[in-house]
Amino acid sequence: MENSRYKDLKLAERGALLSIWAYVILSLIKISVSSMTHSESLRADGFNNVTDILGNVAVLIGLKIARRPADDDHTYGHWKVESVASLLTSFIMFVVGFFVLKDTVDAILHNTKTSVDLVGSLVGIFSAVVMIGIYFYNRNLAKKSKSSALMSAAKDNLSDAVTSIATSIAIFAASFNLTIIDRLMAVVITVFIFKTAYDIFAESVFSLSDGFDEEKIATYTAAIAEIDKVTRVKFIRGRTYGSNIFLDVVVEMSPDLSVFESHAATEVIENTLKANFDVFDVDVHVEPAILPDEERDASLALHLLGLEEQVLNGSDAQLLSEHFTEIRRDGIEITKADKLTEHHENLAIAAFKPDRISKKTFVLTYEFFENGETFAVTSIWRRRTSWFCEARQITKKS
Repeated sequence: MENSRYKDLKLAERGALLSIWAYVILSLIKISVSSMTHSESLRADGFNNVTDILGNVAVLIGLKIARRPADDDHTYGHWKVESVASLLTSFIMFVVGFFVLKDTVDAILHNTKTSVDLVGSLVGIFSAVVMIGIYFYNRNLAKKSKSSALMSAAKDNLSDAVTSIATSIAIFAASFNLTIIDRLMAVVITVFIFKTAYDIFAESVFSLSDGFDEEKIATYTAAIAEIDKVTRVKFIRGRTYGSNIFLDVVVEMSPDLSVFESHAATEVIENTLKANFDVFDVDVHVEPAILPDEERDASLALHLLGLEEQVLNGSDAQLLSEHFTEIRRDGIEITKADKLTEHHENLAIAAFKPDRISKKTFVLTYEFFENGETFAVTSIWRRRTSWFCEARQITKKS
């Protein structure tokens, strides 16, 4: 997946390069035409594109640095530089919005008139069409490459398209002496630029401060809880490095599982999150679950007594392990299948003695009376999440 992400960032660089070349060409056209036609609106829009060149250069540099592999100083890689590039883009957009607002206030205070120049209006429309096309290209490329920096650049492309349309409307309206439309459109442009800049800023800061979407945490928790051997999802911590999701997952599993079994379960968790939710890296920590019988450890022997009575008087398949064996009173060894054909009723246990051999193994000894004879029983119970009878031996007492 790491190699795939490096390829994604390399792919995203195409969008940044396309934006840079488009802004260079459009800014030269707008500034040149505005100088010949004395259109202040078009000139301002041209210098707006010059600042966009700087923003996209920052994005391009950020994408190139983010592709650097992990080193001693950056053990998680350089992915966060992509978020830094997005943050720089938002700052540049804030500055552009400020100057657009400043020019609007100056125009209102001095009651300046916009030059009548339909050529400038056509240039604005052409610029808007070009930027809308680049916006859709970069947006689709950002989704494909999962690049937050390129998505920020795409939003900037859309902002510039709206700005160019507004400039064209303002220049066209000036030909009818409707300068108020010029002022109102400038305000709309400012609000749109500030809103886009704020969205990019908030998203970048959220990522850089290790913020994470709680809804995603809930989704991951539900998916992990469905995985076999997971008793409970204790907690999940998430953070993003660029567009890459890193998760720390703590789950509880039965203490009866072997290291091999619990490790295999963690592999399933990692593969599920990576395959189904495009998570880049997962660190799973396993803790022992508190099983129901451990919560009442003092009465565990009584609990096993009840289970042993069911085995003595019936043939409950759920209480016998798959490899169950029993040596009968006549010395013959039988299997689980043979045991399930037997049936006894109303046999009582006497002289019951439980011995705990380990955390998950009990040896029960007791006697029962049947048909005028007394029999001694030794029964081994072992816990595998639930308790199962592993083996029994019945001996006739003289």
